[in-house]
Parts: sequence; C-alpha cells; structure tokens
Amino acid sequence: MNKYKFIFGLLCIAAALCLMFALMGYAPFYAPSYFFWIGVILSLTGIVSLLKPLAFLFIFNRRIATVVVGSGLLLVVASLYWPVPTYHAPANRKIDALLPDYSFGEYHEALVDASPEAVKRALQSTAIRDVPVIRFLTKIRGLDDKKAVRYASKINERSDTFSTPDFNFFVIDSTEMVTVMLLNASTHVPPPPVKTLEQFRTFNKPGYIKVAINFRFIPQRNGQTLVTTETRNYAMTKEDACIFARYWRIIYPGSAVIRRVWLNELAKRAKNL
Repeated sequence: MNKYKFIFGLLCIAAALCLMFALMGYAPFYAPSYFFWIGVILSLTGIVSLLKPLAFLFIFNRRIATVVVGSGLLLVVASLYWPVPTYHAPANRKIDALLPDYSFGEYHEALVDASPEAVKRALQSTAIRDVPVIRFLTKIRGLDDKKAVRYASKINERSDTFSTPDFNFFVIDSTEMVTVMLLNASTHVPPPPVKTLEQFRTFNKPGYIKVAINFRFIPQRNGQTLVTTETRNYAMTKEDACIFARYWRIIYPGSAVIRRVWLNELAKRAKNL
C-alpha cells in the first residue's frame, strides 16, 4: 500500500476525532454514551472490513476486522450494562429539593444579550416544532412531541405556573422554574398525572422514572442574562435504573444537542424582543 492511502486513513481518523470534540461543545462528555457510540462505529467498520478489509484504516485483513468487531461489541455491551451511579446534589437550588438524588442528568447554560423578562417571553413563544433542527432530532430519537407534552402538562392551572407551547412550569421564584413528569420504565401502566410538586417529590412507586427539568434566569451586571437548564432523572428501583440507563446512554448525545440548540434559539429570539 502506498503512503498516500495511509495518509488518507490518518486524515479520516483525525476528522472523526475533530467531529467528536466538536460534538462535546453541544453534548458534554458522558463516558457510557460516548463509548457506546464509539463501539457502534467500530463494530460497523469491522463488519464492512470482514467483507473487504479497509486497509487505509489499518485493517489489513479479516483477522484484524474480527478483532475490531469484537472490540466494538464489547464496548457497546459494557457501556449499556455499566453499573448505574447515584449522585447527590448540594441543597443550594430549588431542583435539589425535588430530586436531590439522581442517576442521569445534563446541564447547559448560555449567556444571553437580553433581560430575564425577554428570555422568558422568548421561552413562552418558542415551540419545539418551530425549530427544524430540534424537530428533526426529536424524530430521530423516536419521540412523539405530544407524548412529552402529555406527561408534563397536567399540573394545576394556578397563578404560579408558566406555560410554553410544549410544557407547563411551576414558577419557584423570579429566577427559577421547573417542570416535572413521570416516565414508564419497567411497567406498562401509564403514570399518574402530577399536579403538585409535593406529589412529585413523595412519589415512590416502582416501575417509573422521575424527571425534573428547570430553567434559571440569573441577571448579570451588564444587562445580560445567564440562562441555565438542568435535567435530572431518577429511577425508582435498580431494575428501573438499568432499563433507563440503556435508553439514556443511547439517546444522550441527541438529547444534549436538542437542549443546546433550544438555548441558542432562545438567545437569538430574546435578543430581538
């Protein structure tokens, strides 16, 4: 093989690494999920090489291809079945009182050139279906927009709620709001509607996942607003955690990108209000 094919292979590997690091700007590194997708890519590359060895990727024969497939499958299985940790948050945010313990979560923030009130108005008028990239990613994840709304919009209609086209939030104070929902894990029985935060906090029936999503609007001295959003998921039993772990580790990059794009869209709309 001539040296130019080796150079092409090195460029392919370098491009893949660059794409992965670029993705980290949208989806912060979460080892089980990243290793799962690395394993998928390795497995597919190995399978192709079993048919025709991809020598430019240094897979010179089918024996090496078999090792690549095996390594990829091992990463996939290890990522999906890696033990589920439990994190405990310090009690310095309102969401900590709802889900102080959680096993899965993500956090994103954006500095917006607008006031907190403008950001809230942008959030109130921005629907997932209005952002083509988010709608596309949601369909890839196999989720139905209406399903999310169904679980997140059963709270009581009171003065301390904040509605967006997709969710209803409990308003905690002027800087923070939170929405909560229950998802099925090891049961097919639909979760009960959640009408109060206390009902959500004390819910402990097995078979479900408790989900809390917050938005915080922190004023800055220069008229800007630091907008943060955090998602936490807590499984009621170890079995529920294992089931949800496999789902979460597969969809995490798409979920993180959706939230990052959502924040970027809010920042753009708030700036124009």
